[in-house]
Amino acid sequence: MMKFVLGSLVMVMATSVFAADVYKIDTKVSSVAWKGSKKMGSFHVGSIAMKEGSVTLDKKGQLSAGNFVIDMATIANEDLKDSPEYQKKLVGHLSSEDFFNVAKFPTATFKVTSVTPKSKEEAVVKGELTMIGKTNPIEFPVKLSADKGSVTGEANVKVDRTKWGLKYGSGNFFKELAGDKIINDEFELTLKLVAKK
Repeated sequence: MMKFVLGSLVMVMATSVFAADVYKIDTKVSSVAWKGSKKMGSFHVGSIAMKEGSVTLDKKGQLSAGNFVIDMATIANEDLKDSPEYQKKLVGHLSSEDFFNVAKFPTATFKVTSVTPKSKEEAVVKGELTMIGKTNPIEFPVKLSADKGSVTGEANVKVDRTKWGLKYGSGNFFKELAGDKIINDEFELTLKLVAKK
């Protein structure tokens, strides 16, 4: 009887494993765009490269797991191309200890902890975002589509940087700052991911 039970468990586990499809992130065509803004309305935009990652779909084709690594050393700015000196200064500041401290923390990671499907192609993802050595939970809606060999996903994510200790220019922590010097606590990420078997 015990052998039968153990054998059945192994078969169920094997079926579950083979039912899940793992797709590897194609870093060349995937993108992570960022936007940071000030209280008075001005903003900067740019990009960060995806270093590696994977997503798993269950037998119903729904997202069930995911792990992503972002290369923080690739922080780039897009809106200051006509002012290369200022552009270099901004990127350097974002990479410094005031913000992401890239020299000490060269990568950021996101791990999916749960997925709540809303429709065939929409879901709410919860997960753990780790950057500058701290981990906090975040959640956001995603749009996902899959075919036989690839998965594409899109998401807009708002991140409250102060939860990771990024307090530079925050009006909530530095009350003496003038309005045009206050940087909003939230920054935005626009994810466009492509994963292939």
